[in-house]
Amino acid sequence: MKPLSLLIGSTLCSLTVAHAAYGGTFHQGWNYSIDALTDGAGGDGYEIRGLATKETKDHIYISVSGGSSLAGVSSLEAEDGNVGWGDILFNFSGNDINTANGSLFGVRFAETNDSGVSQVGVFSNVTAVSVAQSNAGYDHLQQYYQTGWERPNTMGDLTTVQDAYDYMGEIDPMLTSIADGTFWGDLALLSTQDALVAGVDFEHFNIVDSDIHTVRFDRNLLPGGEFLATLLMECANDGVALLGRFTAQNQDPQDVPEHSSVVGLMVIGLVVSRGLGRTLESTTKIHRSNQRDPDESL
Repeated sequence: MKPLSLLIGSTLCSLTVAHAAYGGTFHQGWNYSIDALTDGAGGDGYEIRGLATKETKDHIYISVSGGSSLAGVSSLEAEDGNVGWGDILFNFSGNDINTANGSLFGVRFAETNDSGVSQVGVFSNVTAVSVAQSNAGYDHLQQYYQTGWERPNTMGDLTTVQDAYDYMGEIDPMLTSIADGTFWGDLALLSTQDALVAGVDFEHFNIVDSDIHTVRFDRNLLPGGEFLATLLMECANDGVALLGRFTAQNQDPQDVPEHSSVVGLMVIGLVVSRGLGRTLESTTKIHRSNQRDPDESL
């Protein structure tokens, strides 16, 4: 893999942006990446529909939407008879995930998955691994695409095949799970009602009849700065990526100035070094809602 740097800048412009189901959309204080809805190889149980984060002064929230319960999907082809959710991998380094491996942050939210750590929670200094082979999954991303699953937004905010290759590798094993890391802190799995109170709203993007799993943990368990988060099923039959930014730990998100008269436009460039100095730039437009949410007491 060639080095990749994430250059995330923001600008303001007076645009009217229609609500649409695409990655990187801010809605009611949440940052959503909406994945292609027909790219779960093997059926609805392997479909990931979206990944979202929300930051308040005291907490970080993460919500995932898909076709599987927390326990995963029963499969005779998997070594343990079950294909579950992978772990959420946060990369703050500015490098592609294979280069950054070993310095990732990870969130294990499904306690029956094949993670290499023994408890749910937030982990630092994470080395990630692929468990796809033991779950009858794909060897690499190229194989997944070449078997007919290429779609726009197949990996959420990594909107094109080349973006996904640049970040995840073309023939590298797809990193699905925490292999090891340092336990950093606990998380709480929210009830459906508490998730609604926190503002989770995948239905805004026409995602209905979906399993939604939402967790909350202390704000200080993840650093501030730009990140790219990925979540794959253990078989790598589907995945989603979310580009975002958390404020510095000593800064209240509500203190960050917002301009109610305009729509914020964040341009996210994936800049990749290539042979003979050739550079690929791909941009994803992000619009921000005007509404600011106070911290909930759930």
